[in-house]
Amino acid sequence: MPTTPARRRLSPAERDAQITAAAIAVARSEGLAAVTLRGVGASIGVAPSLVAHYRPSTADLVGETFRTVASAEVDEVRAIVTAEPDPVARLRTLLACIADPDRDDVATLWADAWSIGRTNPGLASAARAVMDDWQALATEIVRDGVRTGVLRTEDPDAVGRLLFALVDATNGYALVDYLDRSTREDLVRATIARAVGLDGTALAPEPRHHA
Repeated sequence: MPTTPARRRLSPAERDAQITAAAIAVARSEGLAAVTLRGVGASIGVAPSLVAHYRPSTADLVGETFRTVASAEVDEVRAIVTAEPDPVARLRTLLACIADPDRDDVATLWADAWSIGRTNPGLASAARAVMDDWQALATEIVRDGVRTGVLRTEDPDAVGRLLFALVDATNGYALVDYLDRSTREDLVRATIARAVGLDGTALAPEPRHHA
């Protein structure tokens, strides 16, 4: 009777990477509250004690997982945005990326972070750091637009804060299905457009052309 080959023992580095990936997958599918030693272990078929060997603190694991996912999103969006040819296009693209339905799972993780972060200082610190990264990206675009004369505001930093205050508020609306998606997105675009001296429709997404 054929025997099943024994599973290869993972090296410490491989196991560490496996746990990181598993925690991210659990967070994306079930939320940050599900990122526990037991939950992560179950997702890869190992005991919670093995996860604890690599990540002794559940709180730290949650904070690290959120920071990894949220920072990766900022980096991805920054690369997309900076490829655009001018500040107005970059601002339009930034808003389009943030509103992309494919990013809804990360928006939900932000809601988890704000809630759980009340009692998890590491998670709260991670959330603040990534919020600063988003703020810096938006402010840099606005400053560039003011410098080149295509955007008008005396306070680019305030516009950056306004942008993410609106995004975060409307993401909260989405969690309880308040207003439809297009209304929420139009609210953000129109308000930011007016804040930088543009027509209220100037930041609407450009129509896609089909071949």
